[in-house]
Amino acid sequence: MELHTSNATAVTTKREMDQPRENLSIGPTSPLLAIAPGPTRIVRSSFSLSWHGILLEKHFTCQGERKSASIDRHVLSMLNGSPSRFEHRAMSGHFVACLNRPGMIMITPSGPVPDIRLHKSAEFVHCALEQDFILGVLAELDHPPTTGPMFRPGIQDKSIQRILGMLMEELETERPLGRLYVDSLAHALVTRYILLDCASTRRSELRVSGLPPRILSRVRDKIEANLDTDLTLDSLAEESGYSRAHFIRMFRAAVGLTPHQYVLGLRLSRAQDCLRQKHASIIDVAVSCGFSSQSHMTSVFRQRLETTPGEFRRNA
Repeated sequence: MELHTSNATAVTTKREMDQPRENLSIGPTSPLLAIAPGPTRIVRSSFSLSWHGILLEKHFTCQGERKSASIDRHVLSMLNGSPSRFEHRAMSGHFVACLNRPGMIMITPSGPVPDIRLHKSAEFVHCALEQDFILGVLAELDHPPTTGPMFRPGIQDKSIQRILGMLMEELETERPLGRLYVDSLAHALVTRYILLDCASTRRSELRVSGLPPRILSRVRDKIEANLDTDLTLDSLAEESGYSRAHFIRMFRAAVGLTPHQYVLGLRLSRAQDCLRQKHASIIDVAVSCGFSSQSHMTSVFRQRLETTPGEFRRNA
């Protein structure tokens, strides 16, 4: 199942979102509009970003009804804002009433989507998962589930809620943390989705071995040689020779940090060295160390060192 999107996405301001329902137009801008229960406007979308395997969008949806829908990918939907009441058609043909509270998750597997009636306007975060991406993660699991997911509303899962929240923060921020960060979150999200109903296999009790020293050294060399680029989880896992899932676990067991945390630490350390030399501008230091922007580097300095790059240079 391929991830198809349109060539444009609609972006609204709060003022536009507050317009009456009849002014909300539905355009063919996203495959996720297929699951919208009423007139919907896309507020944010990751379509234009280089995110692998997922499409993340924030929708403002007015009350309405959806009939005879279908989608070619799996979708996790999370309600934002105030509670919203809706009904969905069960297998019996009758409508079942649900109260959707903020943070609750609704699972919509690929294929036919049940009829839904939304009784109150609501803001949703939808995350579409590409089938090939799911199959790739599934193949990496030691104990994959034997049954597939089913349509389910009203799920309370703090891990999925937290990951969707972090992905949305990355989508909306002016200082994105980069592909490696998004890749790691997306992989964790798909793993959690696959194992949602597998209590016995959700977490392995076996001790995870760290990467062998020779392989760890090779991965570290690759990171340091490409620190100024937008590193990806796939490229680092390929260098290790392990699957992405095993690489993440074994790297963390060996280093005590996730790959993203480790890379960010190296970038911070290199930036400190460059700033001490005082021959390059702060923006050039940010670029050469792999930060997405000068403001991104400043944000990391504030969070980890409680200072700014300029203050650090003056005090060095």
